[in-house]
Amino acid sequence: MAGSVPSSSTYEDEAAPLSDINVTPLVDVTLVLLIVFMITVPVIVGTAPVKVELPESSDIPAVVDETPLVFTLKRGAAGALELYLNERRVDEAGVRNYFQDLGPTASDRDVSLSADKGLLWDDVVAVIDLLKSVGVEKLRLNTRHVETR
Repeated sequence: MAGSVPSSSTYEDEAAPLSDINVTPLVDVTLVLLIVFMITVPVIVGTAPVKVELPESSDIPAVVDETPLVFTLKRGAAGALELYLNERRVDEAGVRNYFQDLGPTASDRDVSLSADKGLLWDDVVAVIDLLKSVGVEKLRLNTRHVETR
């Protein structure tokens, strides 16, 4: 008969394990990786600086980037105020000597002051007055940004 199916052969075929590999997930992953690389490679290559060999010159001196002066004021373990200049402890005379050695360029330097939040404002103002007396014209007071709710 044309419509009949042998029952014994179909049962054995269904019970046998499949030995074929399903390649659809492999192709999907490969295509996704291809798209990711197609997007990221131009971004990586596009941000690379253009390499240029500059001519040499000795007529004009090179500009030297000055490190910013960071003053830190905190209360020490003994309860005394401690002033630090770029992580080195200094006193008032040391600050005056440092700025005297800088000369007239002291007013152009980038100076910032970080003070512990538990200090009295009078102590912070005393350091600000000291920096003003040695020629600092621009001073940044460092704070920590807090998100408002």
